[in-house]
Amino acid sequence: MKRIKIQLVTLIIGLGFILPSCSDFLDQENPSSASSGSYWNNKQEAEAMLGGCYGVLQQQGLYFNYYNGADPRALDGFGTTDGSSGWWFWSPADNALSWGQLSPSQELVEVVWDACYKGIARCNEIILYVPQMGPDKIEQADADRIVGEAKFLRAFFYNYLTSLYRDVPLSTEPTSTGYISKSSKADVVQFITEDLKKVVESDALPDKISAEERGRADKGAAWALLCRIYLYNQKWAEAASAAQKVIDLGYNLEDNYLKLFSEAGNNSQEVLFAVRFSATIDGTENKMRGFLSTRNNENYYTPITVTGDLLNEYYDKNGKTLSKTSFTSEELLDPANRDPRWGYNFIGIEETWKSDDWINWYQVLSGHINKYQDYTVTEKFYDDQDYYVIRYADVLLMRAEALANSSGSQSEIEGLINQVRDRASVRMPHVTAAEISEAGGILNVVKHERRVELAFEGHRYFDLKRWGEYNKLSEYAYVGEAKSQVWPIPQKELDNNKALTQAPEWGGE
Repeated sequence: MKRIKIQLVTLIIGLGFILPSCSDFLDQENPSSASSGSYWNNKQEAEAMLGGCYGVLQQQGLYFNYYNGADPRALDGFGTTDGSSGWWFWSPADNALSWGQLSPSQELVEVVWDACYKGIARCNEIILYVPQMGPDKIEQADADRIVGEAKFLRAFFYNYLTSLYRDVPLSTEPTSTGYISKSSKADVVQFITEDLKKVVESDALPDKISAEERGRADKGAAWALLCRIYLYNQKWAEAASAAQKVIDLGYNLEDNYLKLFSEAGNNSQEVLFAVRFSATIDGTENKMRGFLSTRNNENYYTPITVTGDLLNEYYDKNGKTLSKTSFTSEELLDPANRDPRWGYNFIGIEETWKSDDWINWYQVLSGHINKYQDYTVTEKFYDDQDYYVIRYADVLLMRAEALANSSGSQSEIEGLINQVRDRASVRMPHVTAAEISEAGGILNVVKHERRVELAFEGHRYFDLKRWGEYNKLSEYAYVGEAKSQVWPIPQKELDNNKALTQAPEWGGE
């Protein structure tokens, strides 16, 4: 078993599940395996247990390795959708969604399920046992904060589960005797939103964390997560309100888009919640490369090929779509003539196969991912780049989407989009009536902005699912709307828990 060294105040999640050592770190194989009678003795031990909850975020299936927005093979959302294609050493697991090979026994289905429920079980321990410690072992404010963060993470894990598997077992205890049947998605969502809202409306979490505590949840992160959960479940008024709570806390966009996705951006005012990463362990470089960056010198970048569909989503610098632009196809390959985010997110763009009459040039543009490739770090091989789970630009666009779906003020919606475009390093033209008309409505303008602003940050797959655009979920093999709506419950879970039933789309009743 891999060993964990955790001090939550300086929580840094590393690729090998090992954190930089310090004299007051707790060092044990798995803090969550400790018995309730021998472990809950002081704040340090309670925070170490909480560190185990945060540590699940780095596991395969969430924000480390195979399948998520942090993996170079899956940067536009599970390595599928209409955004990026892998060109190296694909495994059956990596290809599950891309090739329409998802099944109850598929590794991807099991890995994501296991990671989320491991996190939930650890959070449930915190929520049950910390309040029982009493004032002799932990101050009330510290206990409230630790429990509040555990409830934030539990809501996060359950939102991930319901967004993929829909109806899932709702467990609120560390252990259970007997089988647990599925709860409806609506019931799970109601539970986690009510639970988290009580936390964020209390004094349990600070309004904002300090730079030294980055990686921990605060009120900004909690309101943003509530906004995301509401949005994913078409609760437009609640989503808009939660986003406004974040806005009222005084967050701002980072002026320099390129700097944001570098080591220097880790403490940016735009980042609401991030998974922390250090490429060094006890002063030694982690030889598994950076958490997101795969470069090994200033000329190397992730080998994932970006699809022409995504590349051509970006307007020209005058705010014109490629169907309306006055630039030639060759001129559009120059980042100086495009939305600046085109150049920040991609590198090595070129036009290929121009002689093939059956392929037009919009389809055959090729390029590679440049986001998160920190070329400012020259003195060492690897960079210490965090992975951003929630940032302020996403919150602004979530509020815009919620308002667009609920007949909100169009001027406010445009203003939210324009705020994202007004970033000092972007300065794209504001939304116009002509753009709205060409897009087919203001909601489609919001969708466009999400795609170009948040490319390779792991949102696209979930965006397409909630928009019902199922035919875009797989780059190669569309399996149909029914099976695209929901993942199957892992077969091993069905075998072990006789109270579980498979989703109807996958052969269940």
